[in-house]
Amino acid sequence: MKEYNGWPNKGTWLVSLRCESLEDVYATREHLEDVAAKLPPLVADLLTWAIGQVEWYHLEQVFDREES
Repeated sequence: MKEYNGWPNKGTWLVSLRCESLEDVYATREHLEDVAAKLPPLVADLLTWAIGQVEWYHLEQVFDREES
């Protein structure tokens, strides 16, 4: 896996741009999963795949450290 702007991958970096706290990380993931559930199957599969590429644990660790 190739790093992207210091993040594990581009998906993780993109999510990090929209998060300011650990709560934002959780809310973003939940929102994306909710949206995917409402899309047509092919589009939902693609979004679900993209969600799976995000290193959520890494984001949780980064934003948890920032809040401590």
